[in-house]
Amino acid sequence: MKKYIKYSSVLFLFSILLFTMYACNVKSTEPDGTYVGYDYYPLKTGSYIIYDVYDTLYTGILRKDSLYQLKELIYTSYQEGDEVKYTLYQYFKSTTDTEWPIQPDSVWTLVNTSNQLIRTENNIPYIKLIFPVKEDAKWNGNAKNIYDEQSYTMKNLDQVYDVLGLSYSQTLMVEINKSQSIVDKDHRYEIYARGIGPIKKEYTVYAYDQNFLGQDIIDYGYHKVYFMTEHGKD
Repeated sequence: MKKYIKYSSVLFLFSILLFTMYACNVKSTEPDGTYVGYDYYPLKTGSYIIYDVYDTLYTGILRKDSLYQLKELIYTSYQEGDEVKYTLYQYFKSTTDTEWPIQPDSVWTLVNTSNQLIRTENNIPYIKLIFPVKEDAKWNGNAKNIYDEQSYTMKNLDQVYDVLGLSYSQTLMVEINKSQSIVDKDHRYEIYARGIGPIKKEYTVYAYDQNFLGQDIIDYGYHKVYFMTEHGKD
């Protein structure tokens, strides 16, 4: 009886070991790469995201508030050297318009280099994500352009995020900057959801009036928020 119990225990432990090895093997050979986080910004032709954009611009004593919609469509892909690049069409319209314009307002590009997601905006490349995704990972988002170093930080990996009455079960935040002094403020971050991409982006960049130091009176700058309202495939 004791031998049987001992044999059963060994068999049970061996089964657990086989299962663990199998699970690890499945993870390491997963074809779509979700375990490294590629699906935090999936690149698929025809997929789109629509945002409501709240834009406030400060210039001296003037303040201009705007509300409009932005549609970002991954239109096509092409081979460039060893990389597959995707063209990103941007369409803008007012919230009162019923139809999107036929022609895009701008054309940007996206590329996943296996360890970086690079988004080129107005001919300026930014490293938006790095892979594999990891809590507190840091990188220079401006490493591909001529601007000063900008340290990006990945936070709240795979956390639930609620926005506009909707709950997303797996998201991450990329903190682009979070600094404030008596002369300026720079808070910028982006939220990505698995299987969708960026669902919220918020940028706050102010320079304070130096005639009123310490009172946070805005001299110039902007506050812009993108809320995803729809996503799908054309």
